Amino acid sequence: MQPFFIKNIQSIKKYVIAGTGHRGISSYALPLVNELGDCAALCGVYDVNPKRAALVAGMTKSDIPAYDDFDRMLEEIKPDAVIVTTKASAHDEYIVKALDAGCDVITEKPITTDAEKLKAIYEAEKRSGRHVTVTFNCRFSPFFVRIKELLAENIIGPVFSVHYEWMLDTSHGADYFRRWHRERKNSGSLLIHKASHHFDLLNWFLGDEPVTVSAFGSRLFYGPTREERSERCL
Repeated sequence: MQPFFIKNIQSIKKYVIAGTGHRGISSYALPLVNELGDCAALCGVYDVNPKRAALVAGMTKSDIPAYDDFDRMLEEIKPDAVIVTTKASAHDEYIVKALDAGCDVITEKPITTDAEKLKAIYEAEKRSGRHVTVTFNCRFSPFFVRIKELLAENIIGPVFSVHYEWMLDTSHGADYFRRWHRERKNSGSLLIHKASHHFDLLNWFLGDEPVTVSAFGSRLFYGPTREERSERCL
């Protein structure tokens, strides 16, 4: 099967997406169709919710097939790369299958949620010879881009120490406790799902990687320490 928008141009790479939530659609599906048609083609989308996957065709105004079976999508499309934007705890399942099918993978951060799943991804990457790229959307924020530019211009000279705090307010912070991120089994905890942004930004700003990392956390505002709320109260 060859979708009409491939146009038989060998230089155009075929992509599929696993996970059609907000990030999958806004960060990947729409740009692929609306901005990158000269070098990339979105050839299929998959989601555990088939109705949500079917919405992508309408939102992109293109005839992109929606699948309710990830394996069948890989078999029929034979993509060059798979974009994984499912909930974090499911990343490893789709990444490993894509690698074993001979595809490169682009996945949203975090790559996965625990050491065993990471090991499975690492082993699949080694045996397949394909590559996994982990994306960090904060790097594209104009604020952070400008910090990177200024540091690269050596505007403050050598950096010997960094103090970096990120306070989550009750607007954005509350978002994490209103969706699948709130459960550690899905997100790996905020230390993985949220703080991975902060570690990545520092690595990127400094062009370096840490030798050791330690972390601690507690649940002081959200969770059982709060007064009981009514059934439908957010």
